Amino acid sequence: MYVITFYSFKGGVGRTLALVNVAAELALQGKSVLMVDFDLEAPGLDSFSSFNADPRTPGIVDFVVDYVRTGVAPLASDYIANCHVPGVQGGKLALMRSGLPDRGYSARLSGIDWQNLYKNHDGYLLFEDLKAQWAAQLNPDYVLIDSRTGHTDVGGICTRQLADSVVACFIPNEENIRGLETVVSDIRNESSKAKGRSILLHFVVSNVPYLDDENGILAKRVKQAKERLNFEKQAATIHRYESLSLLDNEVFVLRRARTRLARQYRRLAEEITSRNFADRDVALRLLNNPSGLPRLLRSEGDSLSKILETLQLLHTNDGEILHSIAQISKRLGREDEARLLLDRATSLGFRSPETMLDSARDLLKDDNRDGALINIGEALSHPLADEFTVSRAVELCLQLDPSSLQTISNSPAFEKLTVPKKVSVCDQMLAGANYLPVVENILRLVVERSDDAPTRETIRVSMMLCLIGQGKFDKALGGQRPNPSTVDIVDAFNYAMAEWGLTHIPPLDLFNRVLELGPDYERSETAKNILQCLSIAAWAVGDRDMALGLWHRATVVADSDSTDSFSAWRYLRVSPALFRDDLKELERMLYNEPVVPRVFREHWG
Repeated sequence: MYVITFYSFKGGVGRTLALVNVAAELALQGKSVLMVDFDLEAPGLDSFSSFNADPRTPGIVDFVVDYVRTGVAPLASDYIANCHVPGVQGGKLALMRSGLPDRGYSARLSGIDWQNLYKNHDGYLLFEDLKAQWAAQLNPDYVLIDSRTGHTDVGGICTRQLADSVVACFIPNEENIRGLETVVSDIRNESSKAKGRSILLHFVVSNVPYLDDENGILAKRVKQAKERLNFEKQAATIHRYESLSLLDNEVFVLRRARTRLARQYRRLAEEITSRNFADRDVALRLLNNPSGLPRLLRSEGDSLSKILETLQLLHTNDGEILHSIAQISKRLGREDEARLLLDRATSLGFRSPETMLDSARDLLKDDNRDGALINIGEALSHPLADEFTVSRAVELCLQLDPSSLQTISNSPAFEKLTVPKKVSVCDQMLAGANYLPVVENILRLVVERSDDAPTRETIRVSMMLCLIGQGKFDKALGGQRPNPSTVDIVDAFNYAMAEWGLTHIPPLDLFNRVLELGPDYERSETAKNILQCLSIAAWAVGDRDMALGLWHRATVVADSDSTDSFSAWRYLRVSPALFRDDLKELERMLYNEPVVPRVFREHWG
């Protein structure tokens, strides 16, 4: 249970509206939420008809009055009404209103002496008991308290005794900033008391006019607020929203979910729950978001180790969270720690894409190909599968047979990838001639599912490689010959090779274009492949000395490069050893032996 108090020094800043929208948003996310109306002089939570709470249920004032009368803390659940909200499925909303809205409410409220309650009737213990009852009887994920404004005893109960965090809503004017200074100081000082706690503060600039600010008035006021209230970044900015729906107390995230105001409330909900590490969804969002932890570290100053340790303790029996922590530990070089966490996650029954692919690898070693393929398919269907899962699955499928690659293209993990990443996966599959027809089908499928021009251009080059590798030289040319002066080096070389394969005659103009553009590419990350292509082009135009020089440089790079790469000699992705073999064959061609690139020999007959 995580308690968040919404406080404002002055009224009219949209505090209650922010609370009900955050509550509704959390319920829409499947959370159990209790709203508590501690704005006893001006209650309003039960005025939102969307919540459909039973009006006969008593509330806070009645709870306190009954306690003073009997000397025994009443059963809290008798003072809480369940809300029945259309559209909320899975989540729950409940309301502890300020009190029964009858004629006697004011008298009951004015009859409570809060100082006497705390001094002579164990008021502190009463509200500690109330908080414990919330947890025991309702077990809510979140309790959202609407606090009274100003400097009051009730305000202290809400902001210091009950809260885990406080959302301070304010218009950035002098009156609000000055009023918040004392309240914020008192909240921060709570941690220095004997039994005090560290209470998080979230500052929300609210009810801000959505107007041009050519004189920088808003920026100046917010800067002053940050300096005087000692915070670096506000949790949200809620702009004033001109709509008559506000007169009907509309809950925007429920009824007008696509509005600007609803989007601002959703961002606020995400921000103010982001430090509730006990919330499983928050923990996973934090661990699986590449920017989440760095942003949190910058804003809060905690060490990464401390945050990971806290998450591990809070979710010691959650395999998915332990797996996510293990991935971060692995990236930090903590291999032993990561392995222990992964083993723990597995013992809890959680199977990650990584562990599934590990199983597939082991099954392949035992020649259990069917079992390996099942594990690969399960890994690619896992919600946590990503581009690394797909890449590793390709490596395993390449050890099986061409048809197994269809498992990749039909998987949810592949479908989630962007088009460039899909193309990158297809390029990884260009590792054997028998795989090329499958890769061609996958590339055509990608085009069919996304037929925009940028997608087609991204896929075109990969498709040319695949077609040339299969000996489909006429299809690679596409029925038209490009103007050599207008193509880049990649197109110039591929079109040249396709035409050479089709006519058995190297096209000099296209190969000359390759050499013309070559100097700009020789130092690229794919240097050995580029140098290989340039050597072939130089030989094709009759400059054997240049071809030998480029071949020698390609050999030097290849001898120190241990990565797989694309070889223009056979139009396949090959190992370092095979690439060096291709260079040896290229050398024979350069010395006028009757040798041509392997991709031609395979299809010329």
